[in-house]
Order: sequence, then C-alpha cells, then structure tokens
Amino acid sequence: MVGNQKSSGYLIIVLVLLVLALFFGWLGYQPGTLLNEYARGVGLALFGVALVVAITEVLGRRRNQQLIAYLENQTKVQEDAQLKHNMEALRTQLIREISSGDPGLTAKALRELDVQGWITDGTLANTDLSHAHLQGANLGWANFSGAHLHQIDLQGADVSYANFSAADLTGAKMARADLDLANMTESNVRDADMNLCSMNETDLTGATMDRAVFSGATMVEAILNKAQGENVALNGVNLERANLIESNLPYVNMERAILTGANLGWANLSKANLEKANLSEANLSGANLDEARLAGADFSGAFLFGTRLSLKQLSTVKSLANATMPDGTKYEDWVRSQGNENSPAEYFASPESPPTSTSESPLDYRPAAEEA
Repeated sequence: MVGNQKSSGYLIIVLVLLVLALFFGWLGYQPGTLLNEYARGVGLALFGVALVVAITEVLGRRRNQQLIAYLENQTKVQEDAQLKHNMEALRTQLIREISSGDPGLTAKALRELDVQGWITDGTLANTDLSHAHLQGANLGWANFSGAHLHQIDLQGADVSYANFSAADLTGAKMARADLDLANMTESNVRDADMNLCSMNETDLTGATMDRAVFSGATMVEAILNKAQGENVALNGVNLERANLIESNLPYVNMERAILTGANLGWANLSKANLEKANLSEANLSGANLDEARLAGADFSGAFLFGTRLSLKQLSTVKSLANATMPDGTKYEDWVRSQGNENSPAEYFASPESPPTSTSESPLDYRPAAEEA
C-alpha cells in the first residue's frame, strides 16, 4: 500500500509538471508577449523535469521489483535447503528405525517411507539395512540397488519387481518371498536362504551364489547367465525354460529339478547332482558335466552337442529318446551306428553295453584344436 501511494504521488507530480510545461510552452508562442523566450525555456525545463521524474520512478520501481524477487528467491533457497535437511534427517531416522529390530517401529517406518515415495525412487539404494526384520513386508518395486543387506529377513515378503542389482544379500533370509521379475543382476546371495521362493523371470545374471539354498523354489524363465558359485542348492527347483548360459556352478545340487526347455549352453556343472532331474528338450551344448551324477535323469529331446560327459554317465540316465548326442547325431541313429541289435531304449541296459574299454568313447567330446 505504501508503494502504491508513493507511485501515485510521483504520477501527480509528473502530471502537474507536464501541465505547467504545456502552459508555459503555449504562453511562449503567444503574440505580443514580452517574455516569449523566457516562457518557452521554462516550458522545456518543466518538461525535462517531468521526464526525469518519470524515468526515475520507472527505474526505481524496476529496481525494487528486482530486489524483491532476489529476496524471495533467497528465501526460497533457504527454505528448500532447510526442507532438504529435514527430509535427509527424516530419511536417516526411518532407515535407522527399519534396522531397529522393533516390528512396530519397522512397520511405521515402512509406511512413512511409502508415503514419501522413498521405497521405489532410489532413496534406499546403497543404504545399510543389515539385519533388518522385514518379514511379510510389501516392498514391490523397491529399489535396493547396491544396498548392504547382510542377513536381512525378508521371509514371506513381497519384493516382486524389486531392484537388488549389485546388492549384498549375504546370509539373507528370504524363504517363501515373492521375487517375481526382480532384478538381482550382479548381486551377492552367498549363504542366502531362498527356499520355496517365487522367482519367475527373476534376473540373476552374474550373481554370486556360493552355498545359497533355493530348494523348492519356482524359477520359471529365470535368468542365471554367468551366475557363479559352488555348492548351490537348486534341488527340486522349477527352472523350466530358464537361462543358465555360461553359468559356473560346480557341485550344484539339482536333484529332481525341472529344467525342461532350459538353456544351459556352455554351463559348468562339473560334479553336479542331477539325479532324477528333468532335462527334456534342454540345451546343454558345450556344457561341462564332468563327474556329474545323472542317475534317473530325463534327457529326452535334449541337445547335447559338444557336451562334456561320458558314456558311463549316460548309461545311468532314465531316457535319451530323440536326444542329440555330443557328436551331433540323434540318439537312435547313434545307437544303430554302434552295431547293437537292441532297441535304443534297451541299449544302455544291455549286459554287454556299455563297452568296458577304457578308451575314449564317441561321447567323450572335446573341441577340436581350431575350436579351442
């Protein structure tokens, strides 16, 4: 209001000066007036003063507006900084409460994180939530990328679509958790308990899995390309149409696992337990099955071209019907090429077969020098 009154005062002054300037200008051009020159000079001077006053007012108003805008911007910057500080303090407090071990406090903290949108926006990425108790929590789409999650308890939790890329889940308890379509690339799940988890289409590319337990899990179309780890328990797991290309899983336990249509190209499964596993229609080209236990396994329709395994191992399998052998021929054709009169299904069961010679069998495939 004071500014408006001040502007009105300047406007009145400018108008008065302009009226006087016009009056003296008019007077300076009247005939018979002795002070014509003087009147014209006064009129021009008054007009100049009016112009200066008007310009001064405009510039002053603009300067005031700029000053006000600057002060408002500084105030906003300070408020934003304070708000950011408060949010950071709240975030730190909530993360601390999640790891407190108090179920009530943890649940309250999770609700507040969800309200703020911090569960999915990356706020929890690279944080330390070791030993946090989050059993049964609803954490779908959560972003835990790069987080330290040692021995975190996510049993029965919904973490579908969650991002665990490069997260450290050593010793995590995740039995019966929903991990469908989760991103676990390059994660560390050493010694993790993932029994009976739902991991359909979960991406474990490059994951470290030493001694992890996935017994009974459902991993249809899961991706374990280049995953690595010894003594991994995948017994009874449904890995139908899963991808394990170039995975390095020596001593893995896949007893009774379902690997129908799975792609295990160039995987290292040496000394693995594949007893009674279903590998029908699976691709094992170039895979290493040295000393793997195959008793009762179903290899019907499997693609074994270039697979490293022996005739002795294959003599223990349940079925090789329509399988492609390591030398590239179909199983039935390969049996006939050996000159055995038995049917293909009876070949390995024949007392005279397999040969007792210690020489390398046609199934002991090794890449040629140019392939190595």
